Amino acid sequence: MDQQAETASLIPQATPSEFSDEILKVKAHFKPSCKVELEIQATPSIVKEAHAKAVKAVGKEATLPGFRKGKAPAALIEKNYPRQIDSEWQKCIANALFLHSLQLTKIPLLNNEPKIHYNMKTYSLNEGAHVILFFETEPTVPTINPQEITLKKIERPAVNEDKVNETVRQLQFFFAEWKKLDRPIQENDFVILDVDVIEEDPPYKLFAGVRFEVTDRSMAKWMKDLIVGHSHGEVLEGVSIPDQSASDQDKEELKSKKVRIVIRDVEEATLPELNSTFAVHLGAHSVEQMTKNVEQLLHQKADAHVQEKLREEVSDVLLTKYPFDVPLSVVDREVRFRMQQLLKDPEYQQHWNSLTNEAKKRAVTSIAEQSEKAVRMFYVCRKIIGDAKISISPDDIRKTPDSPLEFLLGDRRDFHPQDNKEVHQAEAFSRLLLEKAEDFVISHATVAQ
Repeated sequence: MDQQAETASLIPQATPSEFSDEILKVKAHFKPSCKVELEIQATPSIVKEAHAKAVKAVGKEATLPGFRKGKAPAALIEKNYPRQIDSEWQKCIANALFLHSLQLTKIPLLNNEPKIHYNMKTYSLNEGAHVILFFETEPTVPTINPQEITLKKIERPAVNEDKVNETVRQLQFFFAEWKKLDRPIQENDFVILDVDVIEEDPPYKLFAGVRFEVTDRSMAKWMKDLIVGHSHGEVLEGVSIPDQSASDQDKEELKSKKVRIVIRDVEEATLPELNSTFAVHLGAHSVEQMTKNVEQLLHQKADAHVQEKLREEVSDVLLTKYPFDVPLSVVDREVRFRMQQLLKDPEYQQHWNSLTNEAKKRAVTSIAEQSEKAVRMFYVCRKIIGDAKISISPDDIRKTPDSPLEFLLGDRRDFHPQDNKEVHQAEAFSRLLLEKAEDFVISHATVAQ
């Protein structure tokens, strides 16, 4: 417990709650960001008890001539160690008042090891004590009624023969033989590109080392028109423009931006033959069985796409419709964690070091906003899980893919064979909590038809 020398300008946001018993009178002031200020008037009895504890604690370490360590009389300890006793006395008073006031007020602490600050206004053996305690409490999360929520309908991605055949073709590229080309880019080539958005300060990377197929089907028209006829190593600038065939939503999200493209490589691919040998590589005994498995996985992905979009809607609704305060210390801890994870990536670290101080401030602000939303969603979803009595077990976390095909096409967010397994396990469990809560809301909300 830390002593706070001066009380900040703390003006109550609402009428304080008052509590009392034969020992304490407490006024509880609830501040923004889950901060609590307890203004406590204590009777002399608890102050005298704290004084006796302080003398005893100092006496255990005291050494006086003629006495063994810790065996000197209390009167001599008080005479020879007044400053040590006074310091320890204040701590004992604060600790005693903190424990007693929590029993009296029933205010839930933020965690099992809270940071408690105190301001000792007055204290004496005859008059008692006037102390102010400061700490964080658990958020008060409103009750969520999913039946009050209406969600937009999400279009399910089509799964048809063309989609299945194109997916099989894409799978062949995982086993293709690649040859680098030293000539200008042509139709049906493959290119590896870096793409940076340069109209903002500082510029930021959109893609790094991503392979594109130079076809109308696989590449945006503006990009294809820009790179065809150019060669490995060239740096081009242009404007990204959504295709005319793009949906209104994509046109809104993919607004025109000035970009720089670096052509890292130009390649051609020789695909493996589509036969039983290829099918075996993907865990199937025949091309027919592999194709059937692909179709099944595409249906699963289509359903997962709809559910994920509905979860995003639920998240937006919960964050806007049910406001509440969250503890700043938890948000700060989330910000630090996210920054540490980002800076472990050498590429991001290089990007970070290239930023101006102002750009770094903007980046941290953005991460802080994301962190606050994540913390808020954690508390909301924990409330939903608790109210609905939904069980969560580590066994619910997605298992490692069973086949090469599932590994290539399935959800691999929770598959981390290296790095920090404990961190990834915690992240997977947190995501599971959010998904179960969001899925509960979806199942009880109204989805527009």
